[in-house]
Amino acid sequence: METKTVKISAELYEALDFCRDRDSDTGWESKGTIITKLLARYDDTCQLIHENSDYWFVINDRKRRFPELSHTTENVRITQDLHDRLNEAKIHPDETINTVLQRLLFSYYVNKLVYRINIKTINNKDSQDLIFFMRNLLLTEPKFNNALFVEVVSVENYPEIKNKYDKNTLPLSILYDFEELEVWRMEGKHDLDEVRRKLEAFIDSSEGFID
Repeated sequence: METKTVKISAELYEALDFCRDRDSDTGWESKGTIITKLLARYDDTCQLIHENSDYWFVINDRKRRFPELSHTTENVRITQDLHDRLNEAKIHPDETINTVLQRLLFSYYVNKLVYRINIKTINNKDSQDLIFFMRNLLLTEPKFNNALFVEVVSVENYPEIKNKYDKNTLPLSILYDFEELEVWRMEGKHDLDEVRRKLEAFIDSSEGFID
């Protein structure tokens, strides 16, 4: 089968991991499989607009800011057929594969809130405790699972985070609203009861916007 290597930003490379089906029979899915699934469920009403000297994605009448991506890239090998389908999904001929993938991801996220956990290493106990609490306890409850996407990212791929925080303040967790604006954060060892209370309060206040 003919394949092609594409370069995508490190942030999008990580974001694809958040869309993996960890319960699939085949185990951890490849990046190509994830992208294929995102294309299959893509809502083509997700548009990219230019407004007030900035770019925005719009889905379900709500705007999401086009994120600033670093220059760090990762190589992903996909089939030629999948590459052709990504090109067909472009709104404009000059659109990049990175922008197409961002639209697919926003279509997948819809109007859920994003709770991003920034870590230096997965081996840190405080990070392990927070990740276990979110993935194995909180997200088993429909209220949180239906309203939140939880991302675990390395600060190495986010220079603005890495330069601002040192290892003594990690993990750093940030809750983002529908426009990718930060609405709450916690640094260092987390009080897990407080994490639950804060997330639940924001979910309750945003209930009318969550699909």
